[in-house]
Amino acid sequence: MNGEAAAAAIHSAAEDALALRDQALAALDGGDPQTALAIAGAGLTALEMAGLGGGADAAALLVALAEIEEALDRFGDAEATITAAVTILDGAVAEGGDDDSLLLWCQAQERLAGLERLAGEFDAAAARLGAVLDRASEAFGEASLAVVSAANALGVVCKSASDFDAAEVAYRRAMAAADGLPGHDPLIQAGLLHNLGGLAHSRGDFTAGIPLAEKGLALRTKEVGADHPHVAADLNALGALYHLAGRFDDAAQAYRRALAIFEDRYGPDHFEVAMTCANLAVLDGDQGHFQDAESLGRRSLRILEAVLGPQDAEVGLTLLNLAAAVASQGRRAEAAALTTRAVAVLTARLPSDHPHVVAAGQALERFGPPT
Repeated sequence: MNGEAAAAAIHSAAEDALALRDQALAALDGGDPQTALAIAGAGLTALEMAGLGGGADAAALLVALAEIEEALDRFGDAEATITAAVTILDGAVAEGGDDDSLLLWCQAQERLAGLERLAGEFDAAAARLGAVLDRASEAFGEASLAVVSAANALGVVCKSASDFDAAEVAYRRAMAAADGLPGHDPLIQAGLLHNLGGLAHSRGDFTAGIPLAEKGLALRTKEVGADHPHVAADLNALGALYHLAGRFDDAAQAYRRALAIFEDRYGPDHFEVAMTCANLAVLDGDQGHFQDAESLGRRSLRILEAVLGPQDAEVGLTLLNLAAAVASQGRRAEAAALTTRAVAVLTARLPSDHPHVVAAGQALERFGPPT
C-alpha cells in the first residue's frame, strides 16, 4: 500500500470509529447501555488496529466509553477510562491542539470531576471544574456549551458539598450562558431546571422548587418520551419536592413511576434503582409504614454496597435511614449498630459539618452505642 492509500485507510478508520462513537452515545441516550458498550468497544478496536489507539480520536471514544461505564455502575472502569482520555488530551492541548481537542479536554475533565464528586472529593472536583471554566470561557466565550456544561457540573459538586450559595452561583452562570446560545435547546433547559429544583429541595424550599422541577419534567418528557431514564431522574427529583411539601401521594406516584422506568431499562440491581428505593423508604417511614421502609431500605443498601462498596457516603446515608426505620419498630440495639456503621462511613467520606454527618451524630446520641 503506497503512502497516499495508507493515509486514506487511516482517515477512513478514524471516521468509522467516530461514527461508532456517535452510535454508542445514541444507544446510551435511548436507554440501552449494554449495546452502547459493545459499539464503543468496536470503535476502540478499530482505532487500535489502524494504529490510532493513542490519538485524539481514541480519546473521543474513551470519553464516550467512560460515560457508558458510569451508566452501567462500573465506576472503577470509568475512572480508568477517563484518566486515559485525560492523559491523551493533556498532551494534545499542551501542544496547541485545535478547538475540537480543547472541547474534548473540557468534557473529559468534567467527567473525571464527576467521579471525584461521587467519591466525596469535593474540593478536587471543584478545583478541576474551575480550571475547565477558565479555559472554556477564554477559548469559546461565556455563551458556549462548554461553559454551560462545566458550570452546571460545578453546581452539582457544590450542592453535594452542601455549599448551596456557591451551587446557585454556578447554576445561574450556566443558565446565563445557555440563554446566550443561538437557538434554544429544551434538553439543556430541562437539565438546568432539574438541578435548580434539586437545590431548592436541599434548602427546604419546596415552594420555589416544585414549579422548576415540573417545568423541567414537562420539557424533557416532550423531547425524549415518558419512559426515558432521564425522565425517571426528573421524577425522582420532583418526588422529593412533593415529599418535602407533605404531598405524600404525589411523591409516591412520582417515585414509583421512576422505579418502574429504571428497573425496565437497567434491571433490578442498578444504582438508580437503589436511590429510588431509598427515596421510597424515607417516604414510607415518614408515613409510619416502618416495615415497608425497612424492606426498601435493605434493598437499597444491598445494591449500593455491591455497586459502590461498603464505605461510600450513599451507603452511610442509607444505613442511617435504615436505622430510623428499625428503631421505630422498637429494635433500638439494632438501630444503634446501624447508626454506628453510618457514623463511621459518613465521617470518613464527608466534611465534619456536612448535614449527613451532623444527623448521624445526633442519631447516635439518641440510640446510644450498640450493646
